[in-house]
Amino acid sequence: MSDGTARHEVLLSDPEVVGRLLQRACDEIDGVEHAIMTSRDGLLIAANRESSGHRSADTIAVRASAMAAAGAGIGDHFTQLVSHGRLQGSIFEAEHGCVGVFPVSTTLLLIVTSRISVSMGRFSVAAKRTLQLLQSSDPDH
Repeated sequence: MSDGTARHEVLLSDPEVVGRLLQRACDEIDGVEHAIMTSRDGLLIAANRESSGHRSADTIAVRASAMAAAGAGIGDHFTQLVSHGRLQGSIFEAEHGCVGVFPVSTTLLLIVTSRISVSMGRFSVAAKRTLQLLQSSDPDH
């Protein structure tokens, strides 16, 4: 891991920095309603500000973090079972929208939810743009 990558990952574990990036994704990427960063073991790191600060939203962020860790673990096992390489993400489609879980690094996961009635195709593009924003942005800005 290069020094730049190591620095970027350390900044992505800073809840304040991550919260700003997650809010930026929700503000700028069409179709993204909520974004949550969690550790691979299910500990909440940050959520976009509209997801945090409200009791039920805080509960959702904490519970989603635990479920994302479990889902990513299961996804890892599935992809290894069929020899398809490392897990790139899991998307769950529901009646009114989608939820996705994506590895950001070896220690971090991203949870993204769609706005109401966003199709799975549109959501997949929006979620990958969110992931790209986290992986390529200068976390200081």
